[in-house]
Amino acid sequence: MGGNLINQTQDNVAMGKAAGSNSKTKIIKRYQNRKLYDTQQSCYVTLDDIAKMIRTNEDVMVIDNKTKNDITAATLTQIIFEAEKKASQYAPLFTLREIIQNANGSISSYLAKLGAFPKDYQKTEQAAPAENARASFDDVKQTLENRVAKAAESNELSSGNQQLVDEQTPSLPNSNKSLNQ
Repeated sequence: MGGNLINQTQDNVAMGKAAGSNSKTKIIKRYQNRKLYDTQQSCYVTLDDIAKMIRTNEDVMVIDNKTKNDITAATLTQIIFEAEKKASQYAPLFTLREIIQNANGSISSYLAKLGAFPKDYQKTEQAAPAENARASFDDVKQTLENRVAKAAESNELSSGNQQLVDEQTPSLPNSNKSLNQ
């Protein structure tokens, strides 16, 4: 029981960092089995429920429970896709073909090419992953350098020990020569 309380506290701390300072943001956890859990209401929700929250102007953030990554954009895209499948009228075929031909099938890329995003949106969105990638690279580089240093240190110690062993081991006469004579 105590362990669960600790895990919940750690989850809340991690999500607090992810959600930022806005305490009105509703946190939805997505589990590996694809179930979505509303942490404020303490119940499972569906994509339709999240769509209703968005329609009522609730600020919603979806977090992958395992990785703690923000997957809100992917979830909202899935809601749009599901709504499109249910729609009685689809986008014109020439538009769908154009999205596939000119934006590799990405509606986001297509909308960006149309200028549907604010000018600073691309810069802001690209800066965050670049900073994370740089930090991640630096962490990996530092870890690798530490491992190489330890291996070199270990190698020096073992070669130093080998010299000690060589110096302390008396040389024995070659027994093969004495047998052959």
